[in-house]
Parts: sequence; structure tokens; C-alpha cells
Amino acid sequence: MGKDRLQVIVIEDELANNVKRFSLSRKILWGGTIFVLLFVSFTVAVTSYAYFVTRKSKEYFLESTREIKELRSKVAQLQKENSTLKARVASLERERKETIEELARRVEIIDSIMKKVGIEVSQIGGEGGLAVPLDKLLKEERPAVDFSDIIPGIDYLIKNFKTTPLGYPTYGRITSDFGLRRNPITHRLEFHLGVDIANKWGTPVRAPADGTVIKAGWCGLMGKCLEIRHNKDIVTYYGHLAKLLVRKGDRVERGQIIGLMGNSGRSTGPHLHYTIRFKDRIVNPHDFMEVFTNAKEERGGKRRRN
Repeated sequence: MGKDRLQVIVIEDELANNVKRFSLSRKILWGGTIFVLLFVSFTVAVTSYAYFVTRKSKEYFLESTREIKELRSKVAQLQKENSTLKARVASLERERKETIEELARRVEIIDSIMKKVGIEVSQIGGEGGLAVPLDKLLKEERPAVDFSDIIPGIDYLIKNFKTTPLGYPTYGRITSDFGLRRNPITHRLEFHLGVDIANKWGTPVRAPADGTVIKAGWCGLMGKCLEIRHNKDIVTYYGHLAKLLVRKGDRVERGQIIGLMGNSGRSTGPHLHYTIRFKDRIVNPHDFMEVFTNAKEERGGKRRRN
């Protein structure tokens, strides 16, 4: 039994007058030692884990703080871009509204031109194709136009529309077409340089486009005649008139009455001889006349062609 226990002697002073003895079991001593070691190990482990967790938490916090700052910066940038986009959208909306208003004004101009002679767009009819395509005609003098801005383009078309002779200059039936024909007076085969439109004496003859009168008077076999320059390339000619209502140098507008149909000169009856010159070359008037037809004629029947 004595070997399983340890004696601990405690001397409190030098004279050994006060000596205390303790007896400890070896099992208790080893158990206590193991407990202390385990406790110390546990404490070290817990402390290390706590330090690790604290460090990781700090790193996570710093990382989160940095990400939050970056997100805030991105949000601020997006808000700035959003404000810029809103301003741009508002600007585009204003431009769109202004463009629509400008186009509406241009439409009113075109509508007023159309109403002067009561014309509306129609399918191109007749024989063959255009000798001088109108799209080519409109491109001849056309400057470089930036179609990203539609208003200048519309203005250009309005300008050319006003000075391009479109539609019939008078009502009636076509008694002689452009091209080869047998002369109704001489009965010889000849090339007719225009179209003859017949109707009753005094039928109004209207300008098919804006222009300037460059000739007004007697023209021999053509009788009383008018010649109008619409632009630097196009001139129209009107023969066999009964009365001239404009003089040389006058400015005329589309739809304006410029004379009255008659049979002056060499003529078999009241009619209008109508000729168009394009770049000093006589062309088929039908190329221009049949682009537009009169709304009134559409309701009452198209102009007749022999």
C-alpha cells in the first residue's frame, strides 16, 4: 500500500517545529496531471480557434467593407449614367416632337399645293416606261443631303415638287399623243412634239408647277402661246390658246390659270397643244402628266385618250 502513495512533507520554518505531512495517492496525482495537461491543451486550442475565427472575421469584414465601397461606387456611376440617359431621352423626345411639328408644317405645305389643282397620287398608267424617270429628275440637281436629318430632305422635295410640272394642265380628252402621227390637216406622217388635249372653247389652262413666263404672244402656226421656265432644266409650252392671262416675266404658281383653251393658229378645233422640254430636249409629257391625276376626274371618270 505504501508504494501506491506519496508522502509530501512541508516544513514551515527553519527549526522544523511545524512540520506537516501529506499523503497523496499516485492515481490522484497522475489524474490531476493529466487533467491539467488536458485543460491547458483545451485552453490553447480554444484560444487558437478564437484567434483564427477573429482573424477570419476581420478579413471578411475588411473584404465586405471593400466590396460595399465598390458597390456604392458602381451604384453612384450607374445613377450618373442613368441621369445622363434620362437627359438624352428627354432631349431626343424634344427633338422628335419638334421634328413631327416641322413635318406637319411641311405636310400642310404639300397639302395646300395639292388642293390648288385638286390632285391626288395615282398609279402611273399609259404605255411604256418613263423616258425621263422622275426619280432621276429629282436627283439631277440634288446636293448631298444628310438623311439623318429628315427636315432638309423634305424641304428639298417640296422645292422640287413646286417646280416639277406634274399632272394635266387642263381638262379634256387627248386627241393626239406624243410621237408619230398623221397630221389632221396635211394628212402627212409626222412626229408630234407634244400632246393635244381637246375641250370646249374657253376651258381654263393651269400652270402644272411654279415658274416664270419666258414667252407670251403669237407663235405662228401655234397661235397664241405661252412658255414657262420652271427651273434651269424644265420648260413647258402651251399653244392654240384663246386668251393669255399672264405676261412675259410674270411669276406663276402651280394651279394658277394662265390662259383659256382655244383654236388660234392652225387648228381644227379648240384644244391645247402641250409640250415639255427637259434639258433642251423635248420629252413625252405623259411621263409627267400621269404621275398625278385630278381627284375630280377620278370621281367622274379618267381623262380619255384616243
